[in-house]
Amino acid sequence: MEDQLPRTSVQQSDEDEISLLDLFSVLLRHWRLIVFGSGAIALIATAYALGSLLLPPDKSYLPNFYMPQSTMLIGSSSSGGGLSSMLASSGLGSLAGLAGVSAGGNSSGSLAETLAKSNSTLDELTERFDLVARYKITKNLKSSTRAAIKESLAAKFDAKTNTFLISYKDIDPEFARNIVNATVEILERRFAALGGNRALATKTLLETKLIDVKTSMDSLEADTKRFQAKYGVINVEALATEQITVLARLRSELIMKDLEITNYEKISTVNDPVRRRLDGEKESVLAKIRELESGKGQSAGERVMPSQSELPNISFEYAKLQRDFLVQAELYKLLTQQYELAKLNAAGQEPVFQVLELAEVPDIKAGPSRGKTVIIAALAGFFGMVLLAFILEAVKNIRKDPEAMAKLKGALRSEERLG
Repeated sequence: MEDQLPRTSVQQSDEDEISLLDLFSVLLRHWRLIVFGSGAIALIATAYALGSLLLPPDKSYLPNFYMPQSTMLIGSSSSGGGLSSMLASSGLGSLAGLAGVSAGGNSSGSLAETLAKSNSTLDELTERFDLVARYKITKNLKSSTRAAIKESLAAKFDAKTNTFLISYKDIDPEFARNIVNATVEILERRFAALGGNRALATKTLLETKLIDVKTSMDSLEADTKRFQAKYGVINVEALATEQITVLARLRSELIMKDLEITNYEKISTVNDPVRRRLDGEKESVLAKIRELESGKGQSAGERVMPSQSELPNISFEYAKLQRDFLVQAELYKLLTQQYELAKLNAAGQEPVFQVLELAEVPDIKAGPSRGKTVIIAALAGFFGMVLLAFILEAVKNIRKDPEAMAKLKGALRSEERLG
């Protein structure tokens, strides 16, 4: 018994050594097939990879593609609020789950992923960039275009960092950048509409309204200044009062001149210098009255002040300017108060959707890796040739073995009978 154990071990070792030598001898006998076959496959793969570079990107069978990426920060909007945060930080997350309070997770992140590939988002991208024509879709336009966008659009939320990544794969880097940034714009608008950034959206809207109202106030101030410069007045009511007073005084002077002329005519009927002086003074008073009533001076086209007939319209226009300015000033005051409140609310609210980095035009391709393709093809070719060598060797051995050939012939005959 003791002598048999070592003999068995030696015999098994010899059989292993013989099997390894047989394998090595098979590889040596077929080394040309292995070397030249795998080399040919590597050359074909290399030619395939290089040939794709010679064609234009839109016609190449293996074009370079680019994947610009945008990064957003998604704030937590869990309904548990502070209680869920306290339970999660204290390690009682399971207790929070039993109590029906969410102790972790970010529902807004899942919402962002859903909205990024929602039909409304895909349809807006299709309309904005005319993707039906770009992808040359002729059948089932809506569903086929949506499927084409989904193949290239990637949206992923990282729960550990609360970051949301959007990327798009295309052979045109600028087009891919535009698609990504348009998707970010759509999501930002959708989150604002859903109330995720309501305080910030209100603050931004009030800022815009304040600018509009301030612009209107400046325009009304400029119109008032032009009005005052045109008519040479600051207050229309004061002008009307002054004109009435001056006109009454001139008419009184005119009456006195008429009386003076009438009394002088009783004394002298001769057109002497005194009469001419009185007539000249009367004409001067009449000219001043005409100036006040017409608003024009003695020179042709010379305008000295508004006429009496224009005063009602001027007064109405000036009152309208003052009224509009007071309305805008009161509106500006109210909006300013609301804006200050909105700033306080926005300062205490963390934005749910916050853009950290917009996509840029990439200058480096994202794929494909032609070198890796050639290496994989060469390794696959090498192992394929090795396998083929063993298959050929097995076929050769079967042909040399009469018993094996007899079994094969018998199997073939039985198969023919059954057929």
